[in-house]
Amino acid sequence: MNIYEKLATFNIIETPRMILRPISMRDAKDMFDYASKPENVVYVFPAHHNLAETRLIIATLFMKEPLGKWAIELKSESVMIGTINFVKIDEKARTVEIGYTLNKRYWGQGLMTEAVRTLAEIGLTEFSLRHLDIVVDSENIASCKVAEKSGFILQESYKGLEPYTKIVRNFKRFRKVHQVKYE
Repeated sequence: MNIYEKLATFNIIETPRMILRPISMRDAKDMFDYASKPENVVYVFPAHHNLAETRLIIATLFMKEPLGKWAIELKSESVMIGTINFVKIDEKARTVEIGYTLNKRYWGQGLMTEAVRTLAEIGLTEFSLRHLDIVVDSENIASCKVAEKSGFILQESYKGLEPYTKIVRNFKRFRKVHQVKYE
């Protein structure tokens, strides 16, 4: 089964505290709540200016091609608190890059680490991926910690263009590799 068939099969994933599920228009208000705050999305994308912009982004970036893109819903509050995505999928090499955003109100609770660990485990076992990468701006200390706590190992530090501003920034690439078990 190819990666896209697996993604269709795993379009809803449950963790102890969250549900990773397809994003819908009903998430627009929750997404705007964090996406409109520059301090919340400084390392991810430009802040949204209004709810209409958020709705357009949901339609074009999440719903148009939904596979590998999940809303993070906090079970206890039934609210969408962020997103987690397979940003780059290489079917032939069987690798992916994970990207994520979390509402600042929920930082420091281990929620993103729980989501990343779950998705990485599924990717390595169910999807038979060779490895998963997380690329972060070097100044994004919290995201570096999420990668490390999720079992990703620093592979390299490098300079590259920030996708939205086109400014040269320092990045770190973390990797989690499929571990072959010998008996």
